[in-house]
Amino acid sequence: YTSPVVVSWTWSPISGSSPAPDCQTENYFNQDANQTVSCDVSWTSPPEINYPYNVKVEISSPTASAVAVRPPDSNGWYNHPVAVTFSGSSFSGIASCTSSTYSGPSSAAASVGGTCTDGAGKIVGTSLGLQYDDTPPSLSVATNPADRSAALDWQAGGDVAPLASVEVVRAPGLSNAQASTVYRGDSGAYVDTRVRNGVRYTYTVTATDQAGNATARQVTVTPGPRLLSPISNALLSQAPMLSWTPVHGARYYNVQLFRGRKVLSTWPVHAWLQLHGTWRFEGHRYRLRPGRYRWYVWPGFGRRAAARYGRLIGSGTFVVTRT
Repeated sequence: YTSPVVVSWTWSPISGSSPAPDCQTENYFNQDANQTVSCDVSWTSPPEINYPYNVKVEISSPTASAVAVRPPDSNGWYNHPVAVTFSGSSFSGIASCTSSTYSGPSSAAASVGGTCTDGAGKIVGTSLGLQYDDTPPSLSVATNPADRSAALDWQAGGDVAPLASVEVVRAPGLSNAQASTVYRGDSGAYVDTRVRNGVRYTYTVTATDQAGNATARQVTVTPGPRLLSPISNALLSQAPMLSWTPVHGARYYNVQLFRGRKVLSTWPVHAWLQLHGTWRFEGHRYRLRPGRYRWYVWPGFGRRAAARYGRLIGSGTFVVTRT
């Protein structure tokens, strides 16, 4: 019974019988009970009859709870399917409980629901909240080699679980090691200055989110000075800015420009040079006319008068289509 119940006693024949002192005409149950009540009735012959009756009453409500069968995979997050079991408590006892497995979608506030049924037929539901993400983070990597340095920039992010860390492993590694971890943190860039020009390095960048999902990207970089812009054989309609990677220790640079023959030689102190529509060189005035141009850059060290130049940084071409 799930509500108050009254047990009433009757007997026959009435004539010649006499209820025993412990036999009541009514028993009222308005709270949880699992009790046997009885009535003794006596006649002249036979002398006595005892009639027991078991009463099961559950007025209270059952309770239920849920628990995952294993702990989270990483930082309170699950990253692969997890089973959830349900259990309950009731005065009448628990007859059965459901079970469930959560396998997505990814959510920082996922919920797994289930029910338990008790011996009185009452059903109670409950749920377990959890954090779930089985998707690796996104990751893109760009490189920028320069003189004695290799710069890496990346864009990384988790779809649900936040990004936890980024690790950069370089091969060949430091101090003749086969591979070395050169960076571990949560920024978006790293500049490796412990490199040698002309050596080809492979960098493995791994982004890991708080759920333990990881994405790796490999890039190769060969450090060394190089020209940056304009790109080779660029088609231009106005005077370009020439730029290149700085060279360690350089005090100035020598830039030479050719259109068939040399039309410019100049010594900027920065790693760039803005060309103009007209200029003077060796007593002649030149104009940036349509045609193909080739340019060269060398680093200069010490006083310019010493004319001590390093190896050629690079040479490039661009085409002026109109002015």
